[in-house]
Parts: sequence; structure tokens; C-alpha cells
Amino acid sequence: MIRGVGVIAFAIVAVWVVAHMLYIGPVQDAAEVTMLWVLGFATVSLVAAAIVLLAVAMAVGNSRPAWVRFVRVARNVAAVVGCALILVGLLHYRDTEPHGEIQWMVFGLCVLAGAGVVHWWVVRTVRRQTA
Repeated sequence: MIRGVGVIAFAIVAVWVVAHMLYIGPVQDAAEVTMLWVLGFATVSLVAAAIVLLAVAMAVGNSRPAWVRFVRVARNVAAVVGCALILVGLLHYRDTEPHGEIQWMVFGLCVLAGAGVVHWWVVRTVRRQTA
């Protein structure tokens, strides 16, 4: 679990370094747009996978406790991705004129809210299993 979070953190730092290297000269706009599209595509893919995983886990989680572990991983990934989206949204909001493009922050907050709902479900399921 810690290794997975470390890989995600390393990937975020690597993307940040590459983005700052591409931030020089006329490549700046193309690099920013490309990074936002790549981050958006990766986020949508992770969110879709987490939703499918959550749906399966909710269907069989009460009878098969092993699914709860997979949901915990999806919850942690959603929290990390949500925080990264909020950070990217704040940086993008600061650098754009006029200030008003807050869709990345809103999407990050939605992902964090989804992680909260998943956390609530996991806690409820674990309490039922231990009771």
C-alpha cells in the first residue's frame, strides 16, 4: 500500500519536473494543455475504475470480505488523485486570465467527496462484519 502511494507521489513529482522543464519558451502553452489533458484522462480512467470496483464490492462485499481491501485501495487512490487535482486546479486558476477556470478544483472536490462516501461505506461494512 505504501509502495503504491509512493509510486503515485513519485509520478506526480516527475510530471511536475517535466512540466517545469517544458515551461521554457514557446513550448509553454502546448506543454500546459498537454499536461492538463493527460492528467484529466488519467483521472477519468482512475475514477471510472474505482466506480466499477466500488459497484462490484458493494454487491459482494458483505459476503466476501476480501473485496473490502480492494475498496480501501481505491479510496486511497481517489484521495490522492483528488488532492492532486485540487493542487493543479489552484495552480491553473492562478495562472489563467481571467480568473474563473475552477473546473479542476471542482472535479478534485468531487473526487474527494466520492472518496468520503467510499470511506463511509468501508467503515459501515467493517463494523457489520466484526459485529
